[in-house]
Amino acid sequence: MQVHSDRRQPSLPEAQMGRILASARRVIGELAGKVEELDRELAAIHTEAIPAHLDRLGGHGVEVFRGAADVARLLEDSAAAVTGQVLSLCPGTPPPAAFLVADRRRDEEVLGRGVSIRTIHSESMLRVPRGRAHMTALTKAGAQIRTSATLPYRLIVLDAALAFVPPPNSGDDPEPAMVVVRNPDLVSLFVQTFEYCWQDASPVEVDRPPRQRPGPTTRQYQVLRLMQLGYKDEAIAREIGVSSRTMRRIVRELFEQLDATGRFSAGIAAQARGWLIPPRSRNGYP
Repeated sequence: MQVHSDRRQPSLPEAQMGRILASARRVIGELAGKVEELDRELAAIHTEAIPAHLDRLGGHGVEVFRGAADVARLLEDSAAAVTGQVLSLCPGTPPPAAFLVADRRRDEEVLGRGVSIRTIHSESMLRVPRGRAHMTALTKAGAQIRTSATLPYRLIVLDAALAFVPPPNSGDDPEPAMVVVRNPDLVSLFVQTFEYCWQDASPVEVDRPPRQRPGPTTRQYQVLRLMQLGYKDEAIAREIGVSSRTMRRIVRELFEQLDATGRFSAGIAAQARGWLIPPRSRNGYP
């Protein structure tokens, strides 16, 4: 007598599909394990290894200092040791007031020892009160200061023998860092770069205040009014028909002219200067 089983035997295609799926699951599991292992290795590299471009600098008269405390101590010790001259390039927007106070104190102490100081600042220093006051005070103390529209990088050279520059891609690193260069050929190159910039820079006139603008441009007024109404930068850019990049430039220039660090302080400064009055009314038109 023939016995029929209720269990259906899988067909050949189904069996093949089952084997393929089992193999795929096994491969996926192996890959997941490798990914976890690579994640652990990358985490170890991130926390323990020095970036390759900094590691290659060692042994060539170049040393890297990291951390706010070490960098500050390095600058203080170097300022105390300099005997002849200090050359520096200071690009970018004016730093915070506290930084300028510390920098001026250090430079005035160096000048008091008869050391020569020549510095080139970005022209933006002229457009804010704290920047102009800083340059005026140091000029009166004996420093030679010029301004330039374009500077290649931040640089300090002491006695034509020691240079300080920021490390590559330092803008992406939240931790303060400084590269100390003692290699004579590299330091000589930095001195030549400074002298080239010095020839094209403009002397700072400390006895005559900068020409004051009568008020904001029409576009700056529009931006200020929309800020006052609570518009975000993206919305303001759409409202006045400019790109996000242009909008960032307008805001940056406004903050510099108003010596402001944010929207709130910019609003207070603009109100105090009468910049929130429509341009036509400010100039005597209805």
